[in-house]
Amino acid sequence: MITICRYTWLVLLIGACTLSASAAKKRSTKPVPRQTAAATVDTDSVERFSTLPLSQTFVDKQIDSLIVFARKYTGTPYRRGGKGPNRFDCSGFMQYVFNHFSCELNASSASQYLQGISVKDEKIRRGDLVFFKGRNSRRSTVGHVGLVTEVYPDGRFKFIHASTSQGIREDWSTSPYYALRYMGARRIYFAQIDQSVLLDAIINLEDVDNDLPFEEDNLSE
Repeated sequence: MITICRYTWLVLLIGACTLSASAAKKRSTKPVPRQTAAATVDTDSVERFSTLPLSQTFVDKQIDSLIVFARKYTGTPYRRGGKGPNRFDCSGFMQYVFNHFSCELNASSASQYLQGISVKDEKIRRGDLVFFKGRNSRRSTVGHVGLVTEVYPDGRFKFIHASTSQGIREDWSTSPYYALRYMGARRIYFAQIDQSVLLDAIINLEDVDNDLPFEEDNLSE
């Protein structure tokens, strides 16, 4: 009786081992997937990072430097066709200031009006160029240019420019003489491609403004 029981247990043990080996073989035929680095990337985080707005710090510093440099020439006399540093006309002054920061502007105010991008009046900010008609306010052509130095919540702004009577100075946009002649604003980016050669070839602009010397009265706020 004991011999029969031992035989029975031996058969059961061999059968269990056989089943276990067979199951192990089946499991080993299926490759275990390996996690890669790509599987751990948080795509939501990447998307959020890529849509973050660029900081304005660098641009603001450039504009601050531009205005500080321009103001150094306050009081410098006006001369038609003057390119600086001892005499300036309006476009020559803008060209001189921007060239100091390795940003080329065209030779005349009319050609500078073709550079950069147009800016709506309510979007004007420091560092933008503002353009005005010349002496004859009935003509719809650009004859004068200045650089915005301050902008106020009520929409007024101050700009620095070359005045025929007082040289380099700052004026208000609301001064009657300039308000009557205001034409628009443009924003110049320091990284923009220089198009001066192409523009001069197309419209055959002269090196100085074509209009009569810019004259203004002494009305200012």
